Amino acid sequence: MDDRTKQKFSWPLFFSPFVSRLGDALFIFGLNWFIVRATGHASLLGIVQGIGGIVLVAGDLFAGPLVDKYNRKLVMLLADLVSFLACLIMAGIMDVNEPVFYQLVLLTCIIDIGLAFNFPAAKAVIPEIIRSDKLSVFNSWSNTGLTLADIIAPLFGGFLLNLHWINFRSFLFINAGSFLLSFILTLALKYKPEKDHTKESMPILESLAKGLAYVRNK
Repeated sequence: MDDRTKQKFSWPLFFSPFVSRLGDALFIFGLNWFIVRATGHASLLGIVQGIGGIVLVAGDLFAGPLVDKYNRKLVMLLADLVSFLACLIMAGIMDVNEPVFYQLVLLTCIIDIGLAFNFPAAKAVIPEIIRSDKLSVFNSWSNTGLTLADIIAPLFGGFLLNLHWINFRSFLFINAGSFLLSFILTLALKYKPEKDHTKESMPILESLAKGLAYVRNK
């Protein structure tokens, strides 16, 4: 895309990762509170978060090649949609009084996978939408927004805990709403890929192998 046709700033591209990040951070806050309250100790929390961390690292390894190969806006949409559906379904079936281990692990892994793919895609799409002379400004605002989301999430979570009706199901419905909002914002994003990612990119496993080799050599 010609630089003259790009934008100085994109509010959907700024707010979509911000809202998605806010949903991720709020989920972690609610998960911590729910597990400790239901079990009386944090051992289960450590196991769930540990498994989720492993999945997040594995997702990060494949995120780059997939983002290079496929439409980045589509990757962001799918990540938010899957996270939205996961929160919505688990909110309907989860027992908020007694946590079921596999449900917590499954939900955490799905959201971590969405996180692993959403943000690399959002970062990669910035140069395709924002003018080159405005990239540094937009990246600064974007990074500030993500940091602000990490600050707002526990403050908002603490406010929610003061409400007498709140439980983990409520947290999941709020999370689902945040991912749905992020999905809508991404959908409004004016984005046309600069190239056909499905035809010009190398195979995913080959790209991953070359990336790991580069890291090992450097």
